[in-house]
This record gives sequence, C-alpha cells and structure tokens, in this order.
Amino acid sequence: MISNVSVIVPSLGCEYLKYLLIGLRDQTILPKEVIVVAKNCNLKEVEKLCNFYSLNCLIIEQKCGSFTDALNMGKREASGDVLIFVDEDVILPPKWIQRYAYYHRIFPNIAGISSRDVYFDLKRKTI
Repeated sequence: MISNVSVIVPSLGCEYLKYLLIGLRDQTILPKEVIVVAKNCNLKEVEKLCNFYSLNCLIIEQKCGSFTDALNMGKREASGDVLIFVDEDVILPPKWIQRYAYYHRIFPNIAGISSRDVYFDLKRKTI
C-alpha cells in the first residue's frame, strides 16, 4: 500500500482551508505532508490551523503568479511518492487518500488519476 502521499493545496485567501484540513485529518490514510501554497493569506493563521488539526504542513507563500504557478510551486516542494492536488473548498470523503493510493498501486504505470466530482446541494442536503 502506498502511504507516502503529499497533498498540495493552492489557496487564495484561505477562507475555506479549515474544512479541507478537517477532512485531511479524518482520512483513513493520513498524508505524509500537506503543502499549502497560500496567496493573500495570514500565514500565522494557516500555521495555527495545521497545528490544531495535527497535520504536517509545509506553508509556502505565493506572492504573485497564477493558479498553475501555485500548483508547480507545491509540486517542486513535495516529497511524497504520490502527489494529490486539491482545492481548499472541497469536503473530502474519509477514504479519499486511500482510494488514490489504491489506484496508484494497481496502475503503477499511470502518471495521473483524476477524481469524480460530487456536488452537494446545501439547501436540499442531497448529492
């Protein structure tokens, strides 16, 4: 089983980061590291959140550039065998990392695996 996973999170404003970190903390397989590429964020607050949720975070300040630049910044710093990119406004199912690790194990020659988006209607509380 692959357990050396880096999760890369580009964030603009860090408004929803807390909820993603809760989801990462509650995974069946914890990430080796969470790389937060923060633009227009209070870095001390991001650090507090990472510590509060007991996650090994590397926080990188992005002073300029695009979303793609943020992804590349995170990728350069990642040390995991598997890199997972995720937006900060995602609510993660508990086996999210476990599923990625499984697919990378059974398809070792595949470079990229994409998830299926599920949209949750907050008003109706349905998928």
